[in-house]
Amino acid sequence: MNLSDLANVVEIFGGLAIITGIVFGLVQLRQHRQQVRSTAIMELARSFEDREFTEAYRLIAELNDGLTADEFNALGDEYVSAALRVSFKFETIGVLIHKQVVPMDAMSDLVGGAAILIWGKLKNWVQETRNSQNHQLLFEWFQWLVERLEARGEDTRDPAYQAYRDWREPG
Repeated sequence: MNLSDLANVVEIFGGLAIITGIVFGLVQLRQHRQQVRSTAIMELARSFEDREFTEAYRLIAELNDGLTADEFNALGDEYVSAALRVSFKFETIGVLIHKQVVPMDAMSDLVGGAAILIWGKLKNWVQETRNSQNHQLLFEWFQWLVERLEARGEDTRDPAYQAYRDWREPG
């Protein structure tokens, strides 16, 4: 083997090392993204265990759908604070889904029905508040989230306990 042949072999190994490094880097990047998504899902799920959020959700969920802003505001500051708390939570979820930090499937399974339920209670209040305050961006991502969930059929799907009643643990 002469020096030219040896240089060619070294060049081939160098090219293979570069390609291997790129593939390894891409695999690592993909694993990192999956880990970030999993962590975001877990943290978001954990955030629903917050006592203040749970109480706010309970207050709003017990209301009738379609209350006007005046009717809603007449319920008092406790209800307005509860509405703000749950709306900000779903607003955050909408942004995280849109930015692809959290996958829609996971969020839909976790709180899709809850978001639709609460939007039904607060929709008129949000829209009338937007108009009265000339602030059309108020809870825009909450509305966006609910519209995406409804477009996916979340509001008409079978509950998990029915849809997956025959599910068995793999292996």
